[in-house]
Amino acid sequence: MCGPETILGAASGEPPERLPQSFTGKQTPTEGSAPAGAPAPYVPQGVVRDLTHVLGTDWPVFSLYVEPMRIKRLANLAEHEYNAFELTYNEHIGTHIDAPAHFDDDGLTVEQIPAQALVAPLAVVRIRERAARDNVTELSVDDLLRWESRHGRIPDGAVLAVDSGWSERIDTPGAFLNYDEKDGHYRYPGISVEAAHFLVEERSVVGAGIDTPSLEPGTRPADPFTHRVLLPAGVYGIENLAHLDTVPDLGATVVVGAPKHSGGTGGPARVLAFV
Repeated sequence: MCGPETILGAASGEPPERLPQSFTGKQTPTEGSAPAGAPAPYVPQGVVRDLTHVLGTDWPVFSLYVEPMRIKRLANLAEHEYNAFELTYNEHIGTHIDAPAHFDDDGLTVEQIPAQALVAPLAVVRIRERAARDNVTELSVDDLLRWESRHGRIPDGAVLAVDSGWSERIDTPGAFLNYDEKDGHYRYPGISVEAAHFLVEERSVVGAGIDTPSLEPGTRPADPFTHRVLLPAGVYGIENLAHLDTVPDLGATVVVGAPKHSGGTGGPARVLAFV
């Protein structure tokens, strides 16, 4: 969920000059077919970790542009012999994906993101201790380089996720958006513009995610520069991730269960990690 000024103040960027490797050229084979000599498909194995928050009518939203989720009962077993609900919600609510089209009129809409880009190696960079001291800290290039000094280069085609410990605030009223009435800012961590440039220009990730309400830190919602670097380059975003402490820094495979509605700029997603 981007900050309100991030959405309302966004301007379209130039068409991307290149897309991450997983986004370029390769089409998904027709179901039931495989190229001659192709290796057997990789099936993730191991324990499954759910990196998704439960979305409900009480999910904290930026009231300027997002309304709370609405759930309306349409049928019940006693009267209609089946149960059914109608859901009404913004694309950018709960644990959700930001498609490139969210910040680029020429970018991929959510249903156009190749399926192979939604199954990826997961690399997790942790800034929990710093975020506890400084609520508006940002993932830096130094954080990424320190991670690489321990684990090696960020894998091509990976999803890079930031674990700030913020998801643990979701059940404390007011703590997740963390609005400061004194200065009129939300106070939560984000991804720096410099780190975004590094991921786009020096590495080849397909996605960047964080466990806070936005890729941007809460103090600069009117300047959505991180979104403007990542999304027009073809890198999708994932906001409001959960339980990143249950997965390793490297070695898990993430499956981003993105929605597939026509022309979508994003949508709630079930994000799973195989460890």
